[in-house]
Amino acid sequence: MAQISHTSGVSKTSVRRACGFTLVEVLVVIAILSVLGGLITVSVRAVRKSADLKIAKSEIQLLEQSALSYKNAFGDYPPTSVSHSISGLKANRANAGIESLILHVMVRKKGGPFHEEFADKRLENFDSDRLTAKAQKKLKTELNLAWNTPNLLEYCDLWGNPFVYIHHRDYSLKNKQIVQTIDGVSSAVASKSKKTGTFYKPSTFQIWSFGPDGVNDNGKGDDITSWE
Repeated sequence: MAQISHTSGVSKTSVRRACGFTLVEVLVVIAILSVLGGLITVSVRAVRKSADLKIAKSEIQLLEQSALSYKNAFGDYPPTSVSHSISGLKANRANAGIESLILHVMVRKKGGPFHEEFADKRLENFDSDRLTAKAQKKLKTELNLAWNTPNLLEYCDLWGNPFVYIHHRDYSLKNKQIVQTIDGVSSAVASKSKKTGTFYKPSTFQIWSFGPDGVNDNGKGDDITSWE
């Protein structure tokens, strides 16, 4: 008596599909998932970069507003160096602008401080600028500061580099500012318009961040500035 085949009329392909995906199908799915994962990663990075750029720009605007409030109270914008306003105070030239700016906007006189407290994680001392006990006392007394540190600190952007600040009277190229970061040293000079040949913000000040690449382009490249 002939045996009846249980798979009669069913192809081998149908049997394999009933058992699951073929190796080729699995590889195709993996490839698609890999592509989608890459696209999502790129998209997330782009969103994150855009958000960081907006934050940096917002922080520069807050520093601008603080400097303006200081000027309204004291008649001038914060100087490019604390040695300009505190006689006899000695400090190196590295990161002088941002060191001076954050100290002056934190003054507790004539309605100050003019800026909210700076987050500790964003304050650094890359140039190791340290005041003597006498100089620290003088600075604290004349500015009526709450801070109690001999270090002249810098306020850094989201990428870890100090912001650059230059008062308009120091725009001349002979007043190059040394910028010390954790990765090295560069020179900062006030930026000019290529079209007009004049300094940006000619009667106030310039502030900028090195931007995501961490390279000082003096307000060009991917630098984030107070004038654009």
